[in-house]
Amino acid sequence: MSNQTKIMRNTLIYLFLVFTLPCVLNAQGAASPDAVLSAQELLARLDRELDYGKGLVKGSYVLIRRNGQSETWKINRFFNGEDALYLFDRKGRGLESKLLTKDEGENIYFFNVLSAKLFKKTDDEKYEALMGTGFFYIDLSGYSYQANYNPLVNGELEIGGESFYRVSLKPILPYFYKKLVLLIGKKDLKPYRIDFHDKDGILFKTLNLKYGPVKIKDSSKVEELQKASRWEMLDLNTGSITVWEIQEVDKSVAPDQSLFAVDNLSR
Repeated sequence: MSNQTKIMRNTLIYLFLVFTLPCVLNAQGAASPDAVLSAQELLARLDRELDYGKGLVKGSYVLIRRNGQSETWKINRFFNGEDALYLFDRKGRGLESKLLTKDEGENIYFFNVLSAKLFKKTDDEKYEALMGTGFFYIDLSGYSYQANYNPLVNGELEIGGESFYRVSLKPILPYFYKKLVLLIGKKDLKPYRIDFHDKDGILFKTLNLKYGPVKIKDSSKVEELQKASRWEMLDLNTGSITVWEIQEVDKSVAPDQSLFAVDNLSR
């Protein structure tokens, strides 16, 4: 993304936050009797839930195709606050690929270890499928939903006896996603689903967030926290499901800055 585009985006974000009156709803019974939540506050809950902080995240990444065939990678994600490095390792093949996202997704690089080829993903290329899975590069870039989308509370929805706030998200700078729809549990105010609509406004994939215990380590203790530990992306075009399951977070790991250098991807 060029500096001019970044300046334009930041200007639009500033103008939106300053001059737009937030769509406000009364969330009685969800937090406290007098709680009033804006669309921005609901969206902030999504960013907080998906943020595991600095350190090392360990888990698995599984692609399940429509015909039942599957591919599984072990995934390690190093994060220093702005930049993230994903290492994809497959049993029997070893390290296959690296995904580097810098400056909260402003710059994205993919290195294919097997072919020794490096690709920089810009603009629309960020909306390509990562290794043929349901996640696009931008989805794993660690970018802020608050900084990139204008939210609007668009009523409530009931599914399986549970009530959800329906929040429509319009991209500030549209590329491939024309609209996202976020479902937030009315009772616990947790994000549970994101529906992705393409440039024609057609729903083409859905991310379901499922909660479970995640082992969190730091220098002094180990504890289990209930987090969005399982991210299930259903691709409606291919019928495939991609599951990123987070099992452990080690906050005692302080990645060296050289780990996030583009020149080091090929090493």
